[in-house]
Amino acid sequence: MDNRISINREAMKIVRRILEAPEPLGVAVNRLACGATVIDMGQKVPGGWAAGKAYTQITLGGLAEVSYEPFALGERMLSAVRVMVDHPQLACIASQIAGWRLEGAREGAPILAGPARALNHANLDHYFDLIDYRDQASEGVIAIQTAEPVTDDWAMAIARACALQPEQLYLLVAPNSSLVCAVQVAARIVEQSLHRLAEEGFDVRCVNAAYGYGVIPPLIHDEVVAMGRINDSLLYGGVSTLLVDTDDASIEAVIDKVVSAASPAYGRPFVAIYEDAGRDFYQIPLDLHSPALLHLNNLRTGRSFSAGEINYSVLQESFFGKVQTRAGR
Repeated sequence: MDNRISINREAMKIVRRILEAPEPLGVAVNRLACGATVIDMGQKVPGGWAAGKAYTQITLGGLAEVSYEPFALGERMLSAVRVMVDHPQLACIASQIAGWRLEGAREGAPILAGPARALNHANLDHYFDLIDYRDQASEGVIAIQTAEPVTDDWAMAIARACALQPEQLYLLVAPNSSLVCAVQVAARIVEQSLHRLAEEGFDVRCVNAAYGYGVIPPLIHDEVVAMGRINDSLLYGGVSTLLVDTDDASIEAVIDKVVSAASPAYGRPFVAIYEDAGRDFYQIPLDLHSPALLHLNNLRTGRSFSAGEINYSVLQESFFGKVQTRAGR
């Protein structure tokens, strides 16, 4: 793993382009009283396709190509986001995974994603046990999937953990209901595949490159329904291909376990599963958070292994069926 690459420095190249011209992207830049910079990509502004691409590239540490393509669902043609990743451990595990539970901030603070996770030497999240990487940079970028306004106590807690001054910290924010969030969640398909493989004991350090795509769901202002749909885009419409260098037996031992269809909770829209769990994520089986379809190409032997499938019927129900939440019943 190349520790010469700084995911924060690479991400900051994209952040600077946003700061130079935020208006064409439909985003807004604000500075908190503590000095940290907040880039609103969907809370009080519309964001857009270009903003979604930029947010996704930043959360991937600037180490991935991001593009859009069509996705046919019945008679409708939706969009999907495709990611091409050359440094999957750095881009996905060290950066994109939402793995940092913020401590020292007010109650209800969200879980953080983005390259500044690799600067958090004080309280690294457990995903860093999977890889041999730490970052050093004079500026940090974090991403927060929330409809709540970013507060000074959040920003100051993040800056302290990263050994940065607040003026050196940049925070991206977008709520579940925004286009930017729908794009960046669908683009987490490779990350979702990697962490599920790791949870089943597969050594993700053998993954050399990866690509994948996920369908982007219809938008809705309701944050709970929107959250359900963006999860469904991964669980029922996300496809990931990983190029690995290992023995075939290691792949055969896990391939059927790391797709969403292997979970006992599989088969219904995520919002229904979430409601039945009392809106408590910890009551939802962890193995549900898997790709719909996974391909592993073994570079050592040339063999390819696949498991799972795109579930078009659940996607139809989630995206175009009757909206069902406790509040809406």
